[in-house]
Amino acid sequence: CLKGTRKLNSDKTFADLGVSQPLIDALSSRGISAPFPTQQETLPDTLAGRDVLGRGKTGSGKTLAFTLAMTARFRHRKVHRRRPLGIVLVPTRELAVQVGSDLAIAAKTRNARVATIYGGRPYESQIAELEKGVEVVVGTPGRLIDLNRQHFLDLSHVRMVVLDEADEMLDLGFLPDVEKLLATVPQVRQTMLFSATMPGPVVAMARRYMSKP
Repeated sequence: CLKGTRKLNSDKTFADLGVSQPLIDALSSRGISAPFPTQQETLPDTLAGRDVLGRGKTGSGKTLAFTLAMTARFRHRKVHRRRPLGIVLVPTRELAVQVGSDLAIAAKTRNARVATIYGGRPYESQIAELEKGVEVVVGTPGRLIDLNRQHFLDLSHVRMVVLDEADEMLDLGFLPDVEKLLATVPQVRQTMLFSATMPGPVVAMARRYMSKP
């Protein structure tokens, strides 16, 4: 997440990894000066548009690894009413809020818009956000399925998909919901899957939905 000062015994900088200067400045303003190992290993591939399968514990910096890639990819050029270009699937509303906040901070450098969608909130405010147009949607599977079923969320233009905390998502029984959502996005896309552990079902999901991660 975009908190704290990052220190690492390495000469690698965010610039070395291909991060643009406006994003580097945004990170610096949040006290983030150097990449974590997870970011060093993944950013060259995520920024290049490749599928990435990453394992890391909470706090290892994996959120920033896909946040920067999404922010670099998308920019507010025209209204994308109900049609995001990227989605991030998370298992809990707490994680949705955290990831959505991190993305929104970085997205300001690209004038891109982020909507955070999860259950327990009125539909009306979330529908209004989607109607205005957003580049990225961060949300829990159940609420995203509901909005997609009601035609308030069109996933046919998605170019980037992130599955965050995939093992927890499966533990909570979201696998059928994740599969429903992935069936609605284009097959040609960038897919990133991050998980603290790699049990069999997570590996099977990666094999099914990812291309040479």
